[in-house]
Amino acid sequence: MKRCALTLAAAALSAWTLSVAAAQTYFTGSAEDPSIRSARFLGEDQRYFSAVTELLKLQRGPDETFEAGRDYWESLADYYLSFGMRDRAEHIYRTVAATASDPLEIGRARMRLAEFEYERGYFDQARASLLRAREKLPRELELDWQDLYSRVLLSLGRYNEAIEVLEDQLGDDLRTAYLRYNLGVALISDGRLDEGRTALDRVGRQLGNDENTRALRDKANVTLGWHFLQNQLGGSAKPVLGRVRSEGPYSNRALLGLGWAELAPRGRRQTRSELSEDRALRDLNDPFGTFSALGGLLRRGYLEDPYERAGIRSFRRAGVADEEDEGLRRAIAIWSEVIDRNPQDPAVQEAWLAVPFALDRLGAHTQALTYYEQAAERLDAARKRTMDAMNSLRGGRMVETMLARDADSEAGWMWELRDLPDAEETYFLQTLIAEHRYAETLKNYRDVRLLLKNVKGWQTGIQRVDVAFRGGQRPTVEPTVQFARAKQNWKLPYRDLQLELDEATQLSAPGQFLARPSFNRPKLPPLKLSAVPVRFDGPFERVQRVKTRSESLLPALDAAARASAKRLQALALEELNAQKRQIDKYLVETRFALARIYDGALPEPDQDEFELDEEGNPIREPQLIRGEFEVDKNKPLAEQLQSAEPAAATDAASPEEYEVK
Repeated sequence: MKRCALTLAAAALSAWTLSVAAAQTYFTGSAEDPSIRSARFLGEDQRYFSAVTELLKLQRGPDETFEAGRDYWESLADYYLSFGMRDRAEHIYRTVAATASDPLEIGRARMRLAEFEYERGYFDQARASLLRAREKLPRELELDWQDLYSRVLLSLGRYNEAIEVLEDQLGDDLRTAYLRYNLGVALISDGRLDEGRTALDRVGRQLGNDENTRALRDKANVTLGWHFLQNQLGGSAKPVLGRVRSEGPYSNRALLGLGWAELAPRGRRQTRSELSEDRALRDLNDPFGTFSALGGLLRRGYLEDPYERAGIRSFRRAGVADEEDEGLRRAIAIWSEVIDRNPQDPAVQEAWLAVPFALDRLGAHTQALTYYEQAAERLDAARKRTMDAMNSLRGGRMVETMLARDADSEAGWMWELRDLPDAEETYFLQTLIAEHRYAETLKNYRDVRLLLKNVKGWQTGIQRVDVAFRGGQRPTVEPTVQFARAKQNWKLPYRDLQLELDEATQLSAPGQFLARPSFNRPKLPPLKLSAVPVRFDGPFERVQRVKTRSESLLPALDAAARASAKRLQALALEELNAQKRQIDKYLVETRFALARIYDGALPEPDQDEFELDEEGNPIREPQLIRGEFEVDKNKPLAEQLQSAEPAAATDAASPEEYEVK
């Protein structure tokens, strides 16, 4: 029992000790500071503006000097950047990096800064930031650095440098598949067609069933297939475009390309090229690479296909129709799957014209006329929808709807659009909204509106304070509150005084200290009334300074909001105008084709009666003019030229000149 009581006492003492340790004091700016912990909570909740405000309060405390640890400055820089304030974040990052001991944290900070610059379109600054980060980059961030730096170089058009970066450390996962796609684009743009085609083909055959892998695979196949088509290689384009899913974001363009591949020349067989990653791993992964390998000894006389082993077997070349009519029929069958899809898709609009074009080439003029008239109606409707979208866009409904859901969000740069508004123009601008140039401008506009709303809220509070001070009827304040405010920044005059007491070993005789000690009365300095203070610094004066500052901020914020809104509208109108110009181009081609078909079906102007053939087309007799004579295809041309009598000579034609029809 006694032992149990001692154990409980020890446990109670340990708990008390831990509670005392937990209640230990902290210094301002440390990781245990409640203000920093509160700011971290706000940051994790993506309230970066409030987090920055909470941290800045510590710098404006009662202490004249402010000292904080590395955690404070790193958190402040992270929240600055997350809210979109790049310049302030970069200044803090550089200061912290000079004394930091963890290269991984500094590397991540520099990578975030470079990614921000890339998404905002500051490609030169992003390249400079990435080059600085490369000096002491940890191995864990090499792949991220490689991905971001290659995208920056591609945006700058420095394809040769991007190739050098991308040819290193490529694997088989989805992450490196994106890098390999960028490598293929860079190689083709740099003129190294065989290597670029091989890289894109490898991405197009990437294994995986998740949505990101399938989307990337379709994108690579469409890019490579249309590259073959532009180089008149229809036979090589067909198998590549045939890999694309029938339903997906790239299916319409793939079906359109398959139809044109039926009409394009088959072209020569295209060979794959060995990439640098293949050369590095060929000897390691090839068990049949030499005659002395066990595989060669066990299977004498058998050698694996050297082209397959080297990874440079030629691209498969599908057959194309020998006759043009057969190719046209195949193309019509493919394009018929496209014409009833999204009417605002340029691939679908082109298919509207491709089908009657093929029918006209086949001689089915009546059917071609029907499809051309249908295409004209659909293009007119698409043009009207585009014009309505432009008028609706000028009203600003789409942008206001996108921002209404997260109007008070402080996510800043980390904010993402969760869904699209049900506005008419939204369906025409889905591709533009997904691009960085539009998304980042939208973030800026949303952040400026948030700041504008915040400043206006401060003005409302300042007006109430101003009325309370100027009205003369101030609410009474309890004396305890006044004393607390007066002592808030008060320091004890003798707080640093140290007193030492000595223990008395003997008692003094009674009555020894009854005499009153004598003190010299201090001489007081002469006092006089001071002059009236030139400036007061009370609550009213501080409120007036805030009022002046807010009044100067409002015009600047309002101008920034108008500029961002104008930029958003300009980007959207530019996209819609490009779509409208493409529709107008298709409309002109359609009307010219209709005019040509109508003109071929009409008789000659000087012919009152005409005969029709079996299909209902007019039969027109050829008329000869001066210098012409009719040639019989069943007789030798030389004899007919000798026996023909020339027409009457004119100034423009001599008797010895003939025009053969």
